[in-house]
Amino acid sequence: MAKQVLAELLRFIAANEELPRTLARYKGWDRDTLGKFLAAAADRIEEAEAAQAPASGGKSGAMKVRKASEVEKAARASAEELEAAMNESKAEREQKKKARAAAAAEERERAATEAAAPPPCTRLFTDGAARGNPGPAGAGAVIVNPAGHIVAKVGKFLGESTNNVAEYMGLILGLKRARAMGIKELEVLADSELLVRQLDGTYAVKAEHLAPLHAEAKALLAAFPQVSVRHIPREQNAAADEMSNRAIDERL
Repeated sequence: MAKQVLAELLRFIAANEELPRTLARYKGWDRDTLGKFLAAAADRIEEAEAAQAPASGGKSGAMKVRKASEVEKAARASAEELEAAMNESKAEREQKKKARAAAAAEERERAATEAAAPPPCTRLFTDGAARGNPGPAGAGAVIVNPAGHIVAKVGKFLGESTNNVAEYMGLILGLKRARAMGIKELEVLADSELLVRQLDGTYAVKAEHLAPLHAEAKALLAAFPQVSVRHIPREQNAAADEMSNRAIDERL
């Protein structure tokens, strides 16, 4: 009878007890899962008893003492395994909880950034190229709508000229096309730092031949109700660069 007490006790608890204190300690576990753990522990105890069953002819008194010891060991092992499994699961749950919280915070930050950012507007990419500087030169511009679709491409062959002149001509060419299309809000993007810095006043226009081009570009920019000019890396300006070189190759 004593050999079966532990297993029977565990099975009784698994089937009948509500285990409120256990559920309070191990939050996230439900009653059915705890019952399954207890039933599994009972199975382990019975398996240990079966493995230590006495051979025929043995002394019953000695065997009873040894079997009781093995059963206790099995019970302790099952309890330790149960505790370890529940603690490990708790750690995993905490880790997942932290990951979910971090993801939620990141999503909130992203949403706040998007809400604070201005709505997308039409973008004008401009560029100019001169092979030899001075040499055969071309100006190019590409207009992209707020949805990201190219709505206009323009290019013009300039004959013999310099890179800086070609850069200004690409800008002027693009601004005239954008104005003709009735665009009101415009973001201008160019890979010429000299052009951008002269337009925002950081650099002075020292070359006399650039002064009238600078003045014309400023006047065209002022005609837009909302406009900005930003410098971008050359690799982000491939479409306008292609148009300026195409203008040279095809004498547009």
